[in-house]
Amino acid sequence: MNFYLVLCKNRKKVDKYMKVNRISKKVIIDIKSMMEETEIKNDDLFIEWFNLLIFTRITQSLNKEKDVYYIPNFTNKKFDVKEIFKIRQILKEGTFFNVLMFFDEFKDDIKFQNEILTNITLFDKSQIIKDY
Repeated sequence: MNFYLVLCKNRKKVDKYMKVNRISKKVIIDIKSMMEETEIKNDDLFIEWFNLLIFTRITQSLNKEKDVYYIPNFTNKKFDVKEIFKIRQILKEGTFFNVLMFFDEFKDDIKFQNEILTNITLFDKSQIIKDY
């Protein structure tokens, strides 16, 4: 089973990637859209409940042997890459921790690129896509 950290600000690109590569048996967890659906704000009191909801969804998907594609909320001003790396610690044994990065969306953010690329060894597999 695979857990993919998808670094993409545009969900349409991810959907196109899935369609072109004919990826099935997957669960896409888009944090931004989930927050909008549940009407949770970044400073909301229910953020702990929301984190538990995400954790439950990830574990259920992996137990059903589906690959998880996790899209963080890049609109959050408090977004920290180091927090995402903590996900690796909660994944069960035998789950691959991978990164799928759409480079064009982060070409102007040198700090973010450096944080990902200096920690590239934390990932089992990495795929950096220039343009999609």
